[in-house]
Amino acid sequence: MADALKPGNISPKAQMWINDPQFTFSMAQAMEDALNTLMVNDDLPALDTDASQTSVRDRRRLFVAIARGVVSHLQAHKAAITLFCEDNQTKPVSGIAVDY
Repeated sequence: MADALKPGNISPKAQMWINDPQFTFSMAQAMEDALNTLMVNDDLPALDTDASQTSVRDRRRLFVAIARGVVSHLQAHKAAITLFCEDNQTKPVSGIAVDY
């Protein structure tokens, strides 16, 4: 799904590799990237991204949970989201595509 929200996931511990396709380009990875930028901008060490490390998996699990919660909330309350169109009309969002 090209325009679907991708909350993210982490591979089972037995199938870990550096570029986890379930995490890559997901909302959870965007959260991790944003945190890393904040850390570096404050002259703190960059985040470890070795997916075989327990602390990295724990952090990513948290970001995946947050991203899934955000997406679930958006799906449950899609009527609260409106699109503003060029013709100054607003249209309600009828659905939210999600790629799990």
